[in-house]
Amino acid sequence: MDRKKLILAVAGSGKTKLVIETLNLEQRFLIITYTNNNYKTIKRRIATRFGYIPNNITILKFFDFIYSFCAKPFLFFEHKLKGIYWDEAPTFTRTLKSEDYKRYITKSNLLYYNRISKFIEITGTIPLIIEKLEKFYDYFIIDEFQDLGGHDFNLIMALSQAKLDFLYVGDFFQHTFTTSLDGATNINLYNDYSKYIKRLQNQNIHVDTKTLLKSHRCPPAICQFISDNLGIEMESNRTDETVIKIVNLDEIQEVLSNNNIVKLVYNNSNKLSYYSKNWGDCKGEDDYQDTCVIMTKSGTISLDKGDLKNIVSSTKNKLYVALSRTKGDCYIVRQK
Repeated sequence: MDRKKLILAVAGSGKTKLVIETLNLEQRFLIITYTNNNYKTIKRRIATRFGYIPNNITILKFFDFIYSFCAKPFLFFEHKLKGIYWDEAPTFTRTLKSEDYKRYITKSNLLYYNRISKFIEITGTIPLIIEKLEKFYDYFIIDEFQDLGGHDFNLIMALSQAKLDFLYVGDFFQHTFTTSLDGATNINLYNDYSKYIKRLQNQNIHVDTKTLLKSHRCPPAICQFISDNLGIEMESNRTDETVIKIVNLDEIQEVLSNNNIVKLVYNNSNKLSYYSKNWGDCKGEDDYQDTCVIMTKSGTISLDKGDLKNIVSSTKNKLYVALSRTKGDCYIVRQK
């Protein structure tokens, strides 16, 4: 059995279900996730399975993990840490040497959020964290693994050397957020699927691309559209027939006025007169039946040319997230 495993899934294939089914009442589990949506979902589903949150299962959001679990216990007294600085670090800090603590800590003793992991590394704290993990846990799980970026990815790779079981679960093409970025560190991590897999394999992490290839959420029509148009391989566990309709914006006033059909737009959903969400913001949500995905003007051009798979990867990933929320029919709306 592989003690270190990354399962690359497709949307709606049961990532959270797999995580929940991995849990038991004998081993000690630490579960890390990034978005608030997934944190709440995991807590709810653990409580549903066991009737409560068992004491042997700890669930942390990512920054609670790297600050409260990793950094603060070992570095608090020496550096008088007072929390996390959530804005971008001042420009002058980029010119400071990596061993200069001013590169990582504000005058108010706050750690720059995107350099916490690097600070942990340069202070020699990683061996202490590994020792802590091995002492208190048997199993280390990260959901939404595709959101790791910058120094945070490097930190997790280093912690993966601990002597415990690791399960990482994510969807490469749902990389729409990044835990942090700092200069050029891992800036190209998600540019190439094959190189990404190879990098994980070089860390002795087994990469599984088959177990969660079929979506329980999305019908065959949606999976086929995503595979054919976005170039993201995706299959469905379902056999029922649903419809994808490509229409113009001025042809669907009835859909726009129907609050039971969520409208998914590229951005600025809060400025629209109808109920809508941004493409990237609906990640982790699983309660949409019919959807209405409104294309951008440039996206409409690519749609008409049959060239969606070549749009900017960050935009393509957000469009994939939006389309894959659909359980029923989907209206894809062209912009003039």
